[in-house]
Amino acid sequence: MLRATFAGFSVARGAMSASQKALDVTGQNISNVYTEGYTRQRLDQVSFASGYGNYASTNYVTQIGNGVLVTGVSQLRDPYLDIQYRNQIANVGMADSKASALGELADVFDETMKSAIKDAFSDLESKLLDLANSTGAELDDSIVRSSIQSLVSLFHFNATSLASKREEVTSDFETGSIRKINALMKEIAELNKTIKSSHTLGYPALELQDKRNQRLDELASYVPIEVIYKDDWLSKTEKVDSLEVNMILSDGTKVNLIDHNKYGEFSSETYAASKFTHVTFKDANNNVTNITNATPSTGKVNDLMDEIANLNGQIAANPTDSALTERRTQLLNTLKSYVPGISIGNNSDTVELQTDTGTISLINGGSVDNKFTFNQANNTVSVGNQELAANTLNVVENDRSISINSGTFNGTLNMLNSSGVFDGDATTVKGFGYYEHAFDLLVNEFASVFNGLNQPTLDANGNPALDANGNPGAGGNLFVTSDGSSSFTAANIKVNDEWIKGNIQLKTKLDPMSGTTQNDNINKFIASLNDKRDFKNNNDTLYNGNFYNYYVDIESTLGIDQQATDGLLKNHITVVNTIAQSKDQVSGVSLDEEGITLMQYQQSYTAAARLMTTLDDTLQTLLNTVGS
Repeated sequence: MLRATFAGFSVARGAMSASQKALDVTGQNISNVYTEGYTRQRLDQVSFASGYGNYASTNYVTQIGNGVLVTGVSQLRDPYLDIQYRNQIANVGMADSKASALGELADVFDETMKSAIKDAFSDLESKLLDLANSTGAELDDSIVRSSIQSLVSLFHFNATSLASKREEVTSDFETGSIRKINALMKEIAELNKTIKSSHTLGYPALELQDKRNQRLDELASYVPIEVIYKDDWLSKTEKVDSLEVNMILSDGTKVNLIDHNKYGEFSSETYAASKFTHVTFKDANNNVTNITNATPSTGKVNDLMDEIANLNGQIAANPTDSALTERRTQLLNTLKSYVPGISIGNNSDTVELQTDTGTISLINGGSVDNKFTFNQANNTVSVGNQELAANTLNVVENDRSISINSGTFNGTLNMLNSSGVFDGDATTVKGFGYYEHAFDLLVNEFASVFNGLNQPTLDANGNPALDANGNPGAGGNLFVTSDGSSSFTAANIKVNDEWIKGNIQLKTKLDPMSGTTQNDNINKFIASLNDKRDFKNNNDTLYNGNFYNYYVDIESTLGIDQQATDGLLKNHITVVNTIAQSKDQVSGVSLDEEGITLMQYQQSYTAAARLMTTLDDTLQTLLNTVGS
């Protein structure tokens, strides 16, 4: 069986065509050498078989192939390196978001380059020493008061700065990260749809795949993900890829983020009273997954209602007592922040909750009609016999765990929601809450100690002792809270107006009858600034030392956190860069390599053209010989 006369021409033509296409692909690679996210392409070729034998064939017939067949253009990627990269980029996102939040805190507490609270404590001690050594207390008392007012102003400034920093991070998370990840999921789903349609029409859509891979890498920086490529059969012989993206939870459970052209949505809500940022994910089938796991605090709300009802009873018996009325107003405002849906009666002695189905009485005069309960099984709150959504209560318990263990979401939410030892678990992250509570602990201890030292000396009958002129001795609370609460915080501490007006004075003497030069109680104030004391949260001691050194300890703890996080971030970045380099070796464009490939295919094209010329000469010889 003779080979077809023009078969060789077909082989040569196919070789020239394949070389030309290979040159085109090489040119595409070279032109995109600096294009971000571009993946190196290659021409897919196979040897074109001559077909099957037949019964007329003999052992003396040699079958020769029909040249080269171009099957398409593909990308050079290593799926294993993609998985490694996305796992590590999630760790980078977690450490980077934490480092950013700690940097915001450092702007408040780091006094390395500024004079603030530490200097204010030193100034107060200096003013008290001047008072201890003086004989005229009136002028020195005002100087001490001025120093304390400066210190309180710095407390307020730090509290305002902390609140502002928390608000900035929260706003950036809710309006930035949440929106960005939702937009990414939508874009990836749309790319999936477009790529699949292109594949169905026989177009590889490699540039769209590059764009999708970039978006997948970006998505992986927010939450830990798993990318799965599935076969979607168009017929018994034709198939295309269909992409699925899952979020991996801490317990190994997988939650579907994207299923081809379907995608879910993240949402967040920050509870004002507890400063807790709650995040949920709702998939395409409306199944909800909690990313944060804190539960509503019914106990705090119920206790607050009991206190308000008790005050109602006291006010009914003493309607002219303005202090009771003011305290009730403060507690009602707090209750309203905990339960935004309540309404307060005209006389402030009734509280009702407005629901979709009607009104429920919570407080009626001196009694609590209905209390809140929480059902953890179905994540709902009930009051009376009515079931409500869990977020009806704007306050949560101390369970601050997160369902994912890496990514920007993990780092940011830990910083916003976790308070370290103040959560009842010293192993949790020292987030904004830790430094807020630690600072408030300093303020409360300072105000309580100074108030205690300035209480009037009592006589044997428990009445204020009189001085030599028959007047009550000096003394009284130097500090009060601006919101009427029993504990001092950096935000609510206030210098007593009565001290500013001169109705209360700094108590200089332990015994009002002692001489005018005796300033023994001032010495106790001075000693209190230097005495070591336990700064405790319940049974957990945060620090043992004086006020000044405790603030230094807060500063140092923040510095250590920053240093550790920065070190962790650098390690994760190093690992990511190493993996990125390995990816680039596989998928990146090398001008040297492409230059060599260019010459190879140029020579291949030239050789194929030479084959065409040789075959033509051979055919001409055959025709001329036979014709003659």
